[in-house]
Formats: sequence, structure tokens, C-alpha cells
Amino acid sequence: MALPFDHIASPYNSMFSRSAIGQLQRKRVWGYVEKIIPQLKGFEMLELNYGSGDDADLFGERGFNMVATDIGAEMMKVTEKKSNQFSMQHTISSHYVDLDNFNETLFDKKFDLVFSNFGGINAINPESLKKLLNKLPHILKPGGRFIGVVMPKFCAWETVFFLLRLQMKKAFRRFTSNEVISSHEGSDIRTWFYSPRQIKAWSKEKFQMVSCKPIGVTLPSVYLERFFKLRKKWLFSLNDFEKKFGQSSLLSGMSDNFIVDLQLK
Repeated sequence: MALPFDHIASPYNSMFSRSAIGQLQRKRVWGYVEKIIPQLKGFEMLELNYGSGDDADLFGERGFNMVATDIGAEMMKVTEKKSNQFSMQHTISSHYVDLDNFNETLFDKKFDLVFSNFGGINAINPESLKKLLNKLPHILKPGGRFIGVVMPKFCAWETVFFLLRLQMKKAFRRFTSNEVISSHEGSDIRTWFYSPRQIKAWSKEKFQMVSCKPIGVTLPSVYLERFFKLRKKWLFSLNDFEKKFGQSSLLSGMSDNFIVDLQLK
């Protein structure tokens, strides 16, 4: 991975995880994962690019033996602090893992679920993502699952938001196969966007796609947090619509994110 995200650990934790929009989107993901828990054969879980650590904390509370991985040392400190605060250090361990050079031999056990939330795999280039999807079967138990939340190549909310601000380049920034570089806290962050069709094609040899659903199709992008902060009723109404339209796989390619559920063949 090109850049450790140490410099954005705390800002990310507050900007997305603590925003009303971010919390609603995250609850959609949590709700999906909790529904498939009874289908798993065990509670060994590996999280890739765990970021703020909110997901690791939740699934640690749910009884998973979590191995949470990231490339940023500061990100790890955030999660370790939370785990110690809630006395979950025995169910959650954190490790440095670079997804660009993912090494499946680092792990001494196999997992029932590998999980990556909110753009974790968007931080790696297409070739690295293909290699990752080919290596994951080596650390999954028979019938194991990979669930990823991915930023697609088009987001209706994002495009409209930037068009209204006359920022044409940003409005269509996802419409590319190349890396997109954005500036945050004085540093450049590299991102690649992927369509559901690409994920399915790159994983079909070893995985079957169980489900693909939009996350943030009627719920807005976090860019609009300030606007909806004073319009909570509107936001909750949009969340109600999300519960309905969020079941359509056809809308996955135009949402803020989409959740893809792959099961090992």
C-alpha cells in the first residue's frame, strides 16, 4: 500500500464513524453481517483495513475471535485503546498487514469470515485486489465467507453534490480505472473504484457471489453531513427508503458503497 494512514486515523474516526450518516450506513452493514452469522460454522474472523476499529469492537462483543489488521500504527493504537477500555483485549488482536503484499502464511489459523468495511479494499490497486481474492481461500475454512464494503465507480449522491458545486472533475472522479488521488491533511491518498461486475469476475474461480447490495443509495454521502445535521427528520426518512431500496442488487453500482458477500466454493 502506498501510504500508511497514520495521519488520518483520528480525523477519520470522527468524520465518518461519529457522523449521523456514517452511523446509519454502518448499521446497514452490521445488520447484514449479523444476519449471516448463524450460517457460519464458527467465530474466527479476520478484518482487513479495520480503520477506526468500530467494527472490530462490535464483533468482539458478539463473541468473534477477531484478528484486526491494518497498515497504520496509529489506527492500531485507536483500536487497542477501545479494546482495553471495553475489556475485549482477549478477543481482539491487531496486526500490521499490507494488502498490496498480502501474505496468507502470516496467519496460523483459518477463518470463518474475512471482512473489510467501507473502502478498505479501495486502497489497493486492481492487480493487488485480484491477488488478494486468489489468496483469501487459503485462510478460509470450507464454506467460509468474504464480505467487503466497496466504493463503486458511480455514486449518484456524490455526482449530484459536486455538480451543484460546479466541481466537474470531482463529480465524475469515480468514472475511471486509474487511481484517484485526493488530498487530506496535507497528504495524498490513492483510491481505486470497483464495480460489482469486476468483483464478481475476479472472484468467480474460487468464490460464488451470495449477495450484492447497495449501502448508501437513498442514504446520502457523508459530504452532506452538515446539510442533514439540521434536517434529521429528512435523514431518517431517507433511511427508511434505504431499508426498501437497499435490497436491490441492481442499485449496487450507483450507491455510495456496496456490500459484496462471497462464499468459498
